[in-house]
Amino acid sequence: MIVYGFRSKNKVLGQTQYGCKQCQRNAYHGVVRSRRFFTLFWIPIFPVGTTTTARCQLCGYQEKVDNKRAEEMFAHQQPA
Repeated sequence: MIVYGFRSKNKVLGQTQYGCKQCQRNAYHGVVRSRRFFTLFWIPIFPVGTTTTARCQLCGYQEKVDNKRAEEMFAHQQPA
């Protein structure tokens, strides 16, 4: 099974500031959610879920963020 994310399906959630695991500095992280697809020979067959990643703007380190944690980070930005 190949699970693949598409840049065209990415949703930028925003930026949040917290300590980076790699450079150990308090930095802004760009948080992006991408749809994941089951693929066969790199052709998307059906969606299997979403993955949220955060990228440190100081050192460029990327890490996966739990989807629930990402939603909590940006809960104040969503309209009521």
